[in-house]
This record gives sequence, structure tokens and C-alpha cells, in this order.
Amino acid sequence: MKNVPKLLLLTACAATSLALAQSTVPGEKWKITSSMQMAGMSMPGQSSEICKEPGQDAAPIRTDDNCQIYDMKRSGNEQSFKMRCTGKDAVEGTARFTYLGPDHYQGKMEMTTQGETMVMNYEGKKLAGTCDGREMNLQAKKMIAEGERQQKVAEQQTAEYCRKEAAAGNGPGFLTMCKDPADKRTFCEAVRKPENFKRLSDQERKTTRYAANSNMPGARPLTESATACGFSAEKEREGLCQLADRNGNLDFIATECPTQAAGIAAAQCAGRRYTAIAERYRNFCSEFASAQGDDGAQDQQQAQDQPQTPGEKTKGLFNKGKKALGGLFSN
Repeated sequence: MKNVPKLLLLTACAATSLALAQSTVPGEKWKITSSMQMAGMSMPGQSSEICKEPGQDAAPIRTDDNCQIYDMKRSGNEQSFKMRCTGKDAVEGTARFTYLGPDHYQGKMEMTTQGETMVMNYEGKKLAGTCDGREMNLQAKKMIAEGERQQKVAEQQTAEYCRKEAAAGNGPGFLTMCKDPADKRTFCEAVRKPENFKRLSDQERKTTRYAANSNMPGARPLTESATACGFSAEKEREGLCQLADRNGNLDFIATECPTQAAGIAAAQCAGRRYTAIAERYRNFCSEFASAQGDDGAQDQQQAQDQPQTPGEKTKGLFNKGKKALGGLFSN
């Protein structure tokens, strides 16, 4: 998303249904409304008035020198073309415009850069009155100024999103759109917190349980986070297990520290009915049992379909882990 400024300026110009004329020939006034979606964020619709040369029928976009329009087609009331920009800000784009009459059109442009896709939607309506080249140039300047304003808004939204995601430690996928190095530092600190480390580890176990999912992007959030931050997940786990041992963090130990967990499970969980386990260790025993088992898709669906109280859910996890633990728990 770091190329948003370039893309916004390009697509701000694309709001003209036809390329801006540079002559003083009386032109037609048009009102252009555009909106943008990118990376899960939406920009509110913006409107501007432009002036186009009567009868002009060319690609509705003005590009930089390193961009080219190609594969332009016109069939009936539909016009389409492709755009390619090379160099530092490489972009691939496609556009399609539908002319609903001589005074109305709608269009959509999709532009992709570095794996990110931005979608611009347009609508143009002809207004009463005429305009000339001087007004046309003025409107072009207004459009560029509006594009710059939208650029600043998009940058602010992106910066806010990056700060939020970095603090949450939800995985490194968002880092590609973040310019501030502080966001990566914040993220790497957040990932090392026991609660976030455990959450990412739990997610990784679940998504990689089936071979078909193991190589999907985002399937290994802990491994990917460790790689992005330059630390060893296993060494980090060892240190966090020592910390959890000192602090009595049984939730972390249950799923992340097999050596300590096995000893506690043998002493506090083995051979006991669920209700006979000391209250302090009930959640530990359930999580330990669940971590050792392989909850199938059917069990997961049943858990989603049947509402459970917190107690029922915990007991259910406990029971599902019995078999996998080879008799560690008794009936």
C-alpha cells in the first residue's frame, strides 16, 4: 500500500470520463463521483466537476510517462482498456466503463501493486451549460488537489491501522503497508508477550493440522512473525516457559511447555474425574488434553452449532483430550 500516493493521483485523473482537452473549444460540464476501496478500508465518495471536449471518445485516464494504455476496446456502450506502469511504482490495471446514455456513464478500475489491489468506482453525469479551456485547467487543478487530499487521508488511515495491528500482534501480514519503522518494533515486542505468543502458536497448530492448509499464507502466524522479527520461535518459547514457570502461568504451560506440562498433568490430572481435579488445574488439564488431541472438523462444527456454557466448553475440551492422552484421564 506504500504506492497509494501515486495511485491516488493517477485515479483522481481517471475521474474524467474522457481525457481533459487543452483547447479553448467550448466543452461540456460533467459531474464525476468516485469512491475507493483498498486493504479493507473505504474512502467516502467524492464529487467534482470537470470539462470535456464535445464528442471526445478516448481512454478516460491521464497517466504518467512510465505508464501505457493498451488493449483498448469499444463494443456498443462499453469501453475497456488495460494500463501498465513500470519502474519503482509498478502497477497493473484494468478498467471498464459503461455509457448509460449520452449524459451518463459508470465505470470501475482495478489497480494492483505489490500484491495489493485498489478498486475505484466512478459515475459521471452531464450538467447543463458549457465550459472552456480555462475552466478545464482550473478543474484539473482542483481534481489533483482533491487527489492529494485523499492521499493524506489514506496515509492517516493506514498509519492508524498499522499502529493498531502492531500493538495487537496479530501476525506480520500488515507490515508490507507500513512506512514507520516503529510499527515493526512495536509488533515484534507484542509478539513476544506470553498471551500473544500463545495465541499465535494456537492458531498455527490449528491451521497446520491438515496438510492442505500448512503452506497457505498466514497459516503459520507464529513462524512468520518470528521470521519477520528475526528471532527463533523455539528459543523464545524456552524463555517464556521459564517465565511462565516462575509466575505460575498454567495456561501458557499447558500448550507451550510440554516438559513442565507433562509433569503437572501427571500429578494433577491423571486418573481423576473432571470434577475431582482441583479447581486451579481444571482449565490447565482441559487445555493440555486438547493440545495433545486432534479435534476434527466434525467436532469443530458441532462446537459451533451447539451453544455451550463456559463450563460445558471446558469439560468438552477435557473429554476430547482423553483418548489422545492414552488413558491419562480416567472416567
